Amino acid sequence: MAMGQRAVRSSPRRREAAANPPSPGDRGGSAASEFGLVTALHRAPGGVSLVVPQPNINATVAQNILLSVEYTCRGVATIEWKHVSSWGTTSIVEWRSGNYVNISTVYKDRVTTFENGSIQLRNVGMRDAGYYFVTVMEEHGTNAYGTIVVNVYGTN
Repeated sequence: MAMGQRAVRSSPRRREAAANPPSPGDRGGSAASEFGLVTALHRAPGGVSLVVPQPNINATVAQNILLSVEYTCRGVATIEWKHVSSWGTTSIVEWRSGNYVNISTVYKDRVTTFENGSIQLRNVGMRDAGYYFVTVMEEHGTNAYGTIVVNVYGTN
């Protein structure tokens, strides 16, 4: 095992869940919660799903970070990201797949959006620590939600 890697024990139920991920028609359940150790899977009834592969990110000041997600849905989706910390709640960006992108003025020079729903945040500072909430709104009325916790550490 390489330095810095953490061993993860896998129970028979986790191995079964990883070998048999939920089908698109599945409405969540034990397989999704067991699979959540490695990947957070959020599935809303009606066909929109959201995967958050790295729900916790540790960064140092001035680093670039990728808030990685991937969604699927039947129709056109609108993706919205918000940041919540002790400083308050800030809307970061909202966009509709294939159409407009509306980036908050506070983030306009530091955010890049990706078609899969992910965003890159450049040059993080201490105020960027906190909770990042992503909402995927499908045009037929179903939503999926995800959360990423970001810790930012100063350099010594």
